Amino acid sequence: MKKYLGYLLSGVMALSLAGCSGGGGDSAATPTPASGGSTETAAPAASTEGSSMTVAIAMQFDTLDPALSTTVYNGYVINSIYSGMLRLGDDDLPHPDLCTDYEISDDGLQWTFHLRDDITFSDGTPITAENFVFSVLRALSYGAENAFRTSSICDYIVGAEEYRANAVEVGASFDCLTEDHSNVGVEAVDDHTVVYTLNTPVPFFDINMSGGGVWSPLPLDTPQHDSVWSITPGYATNGAYNLASIDLNDAAVVQKNPTYWNADAVKMEEIVWQVVTDPNAQLAQFESGDIDVALSVPTEAVAKYLDTENLWSLMYPSCYSLCVNSGPNGPDYLKNKNVRKALYIAIDKEAIVNVIGNTDLYPLLNGYVPFGLPGADGDFRTERDADGYELHYDPEEAVRLLNEEGYDENNKLHITYKYSKNSFHEDVATVLQSQWGALGCVDVDFDATEGNVYYSQIDEGDIEIGRYGLQTSDSPMTMLKNWTTGNLVTPLLNETEGAIYDQMINDAWAVAADPAAFAQKLHEAEDYLVQEEVLQFPLFQFAQAALKQSNLHDAKFHITTFDFLSCYKD
Repeated sequence: MKKYLGYLLSGVMALSLAGCSGGGGDSAATPTPASGGSTETAAPAASTEGSSMTVAIAMQFDTLDPALSTTVYNGYVINSIYSGMLRLGDDDLPHPDLCTDYEISDDGLQWTFHLRDDITFSDGTPITAENFVFSVLRALSYGAENAFRTSSICDYIVGAEEYRANAVEVGASFDCLTEDHSNVGVEAVDDHTVVYTLNTPVPFFDINMSGGGVWSPLPLDTPQHDSVWSITPGYATNGAYNLASIDLNDAAVVQKNPTYWNADAVKMEEIVWQVVTDPNAQLAQFESGDIDVALSVPTEAVAKYLDTENLWSLMYPSCYSLCVNSGPNGPDYLKNKNVRKALYIAIDKEAIVNVIGNTDLYPLLNGYVPFGLPGADGDFRTERDADGYELHYDPEEAVRLLNEEGYDENNKLHITYKYSKNSFHEDVATVLQSQWGALGCVDVDFDATEGNVYYSQIDEGDIEIGRYGLQTSDSPMTMLKNWTTGNLVTPLLNETEGAIYDQMINDAWAVAADPAAFAQKLHEAEDYLVQEEVLQFPLFQFAQAALKQSNLHDAKFHITTFDFLSCYKD
């Protein structure tokens, strides 16, 4: 048995995918929000001078439910109002938060966490091991639409997939408080001890659990099959902040939670997460002093603020790619490998990056897994790139392949490219339209969708080709398993490709205890996805260029997670 008193000293970096969490309390009786999305309560009490900060974000909210949220924008709020067993420290490694320490069995299959004895929800109710068990079971029994959020639970925890399948079959009457879960690998040994039993060794399990994500504890009266409560202020949370008000299209306001076990470390009384979808508007509001942090600013602002204390470069393991729907709902042309290959090699990635910034901010990617994740003996991306690639920018070959498949200037291939409304994504789309159009045998139409519904459309298979962003920091596996059958509600791979890819991911899991073998299997799976079958078009790694006011101190970013716990102003 290995004992961990502070954090696991591993060389692995930490996860917060679009980390998500929610809460409960007496929310079952709360009214349904109005159709406009606003669930405002009375205006929060004014905080003391200098103890409030405003952070501008580029997309609307849609839910704060840990079992449903899939966007980083929801996650910003969720991570501030919820804590988990662990949180990322300044070293970007997991440290105890709601637990005091944890142990891993010698075979790597059992993880035992010991809870602090002074943790409560914001309404004063003690947090016990049962709350952690409930949050896992609730997530598994929510329904089919949250497959993305429960993918790690199903992949890692013994019996989780079978439990989830049964819950989905039963439907809304399934009650995880009364249904038998003895075969699911999560157990409350006593009030202060939680044991997770895994299917296979997962060396990065603690990193996956870090932050206010789907593993966070919830009150036992949290509604099990709806998420309205999560956007209704007043429910019990357990993080550094409580939700004071939210308008899905405008702003979420969180205020310091006095019952948080580490409340003395929280210096900022209030954080306003302000929706400002236009980067130019964010820049203007930053320069006027109306916002403290601008998370999405135009390219020219980056150049303007280079070498100043205001520029905040947020590099994290992420991939900006194009997802290609060759699955059951996809168009016939994308079921043709030659067409997929032609469209991919017609993309000049460097030209795209030169429009939106430069390769220092947006490193080009030839594979789907970004830089910054562990491989066999170093960086996963770097070790694979050393071998070179067959697919590269070659518009002449792209034309030849399309002509071979019957597309020419008299019979053009018609593409609908989908992206979420945002000037950054629009810039990428415009360059892609130009590059594909330059082939002479391709026409491109746009389908720009509101950000808060974009990913649900992908889950439903309502897409031909579209932009896709995924970020993580625990393992290349988290990136790659996203495309296995079941992780998206409607698979984007066809039955044959999906079965082969699923098996490749399963083969990788089978050797997870051996870092070198594990990395090799994941390299093979990535090559199948990108180089062999061309089912993903990786473009670049996304680094966020943000701006922050000079009087704001101790604002931190741990790989993919903002940490404003000790943030303060002059």
